[in-house]
Amino acid sequence: MKKPTLFEDYENEWQKEWKDMPEFNMKPEVPILTIKLNFKTQEDINEFSKLINQNIRFNQENYWFPKLNRNSTSDLKYYDNES
Repeated sequence: MKKPTLFEDYENEWQKEWKDMPEFNMKPEVPILTIKLNFKTQEDINEFSKLINQNIRFNQENYWFPKLNRNSTSDLKYYDNES
């Protein structure tokens, strides 16, 4: 008899729990063009920040234009209408 692997066992468990759950598909945001910008001075960064209406931070590598609306989903809940 074949011993199930960790992942095979897990797949069976989540499939049992997921029965009759609603379908969920998340569309990834994929850019059609990515560009790299170089700034000579802090004033240049400030001016560009105003142009795109976003705060430029040194620890953030990429930005969307226009800015993506990433709403928080932590307050969303699923309600079963049959109960």
